[in-house]
Amino acid sequence: MKHCVNLWQLLSSLKSETMLCLKRDPYKHPLEDGHKRLLTSFFTKSSADVFLLEMHEFLLLILKNPKDEDTYNPKWGLKETLVAYMDRKKLDIPPEVEEFFPEEILLSECTKTWEYSVLLRQERNQR
Repeated sequence: MKHCVNLWQLLSSLKSETMLCLKRDPYKHPLEDGHKRLLTSFFTKSSADVFLLEMHEFLLLILKNPKDEDTYNPKWGLKETLVAYMDRKKLDIPPEVEEFFPEEILLSECTKTWEYSVLLRQERNQR
């Protein structure tokens, strides 16, 4: 079962990445320029592929439908929210995420953070 879940994570993430390449961007929340710089710095220190897969799953399963803001407050930190999500799933948190992922990025920027992170990874892989 775990392998099926991992395969679903990978395939759904690849589908979203392909949609992103085709400019069919389903994500709408803005990401501040300062946060883009912080993410660029984070990804120069780490690959964090597992973290990106978990962020994508969180977007698809948890944030895809509007929720009560008390359940997932947009003003919460993205890092603390995703780390708690991964903890509930009993997953190991990558040390580089704990140490280097920017605390300033909010949950309201989750979708654009994922999008920007994927673009950074694609650029890095093309070099």
